[in-house]
Amino acid sequence: MKFRVVENVYTEFNTEKTFKKMLRKVSVRRPVPGLYVITEPLFEAGMMEIYNYNELLQPFYRKQKRTVSVLGMAKSRDGAKKVVSEILEDVYEKYNSPDINSFFQIGGEEIT
Repeated sequence: MKFRVVENVYTEFNTEKTFKKMLRKVSVRRPVPGLYVITEPLFEAGMMEIYNYNELLQPFYRKQKRTVSVLGMAKSRDGAKKVVSEILEDVYEKYNSPDINSFFQIGGEEIT
């Protein structure tokens, strides 16, 4: 499985430096304690999913032959829920519907 971080990724990290540090760790696929990622649905159900990043490093997910778009990042599950809420508010404000794919124009920086 490859990760693609969208250009307008949502995050709860306070500084750009901290965010870039997390991206570097993800790019080398090292475990990151307490990192949660918000992704597009992995199995075609729902709008977004929250995963502990370390879970996605397990063999089951690593064997998947697909690229997953990361829409948001957070330091905790509760933080990830807040990020999802922010995303939905912004999507509804712009499109008046839950059109996540159009909002993010799935594309961006790929992390291999």
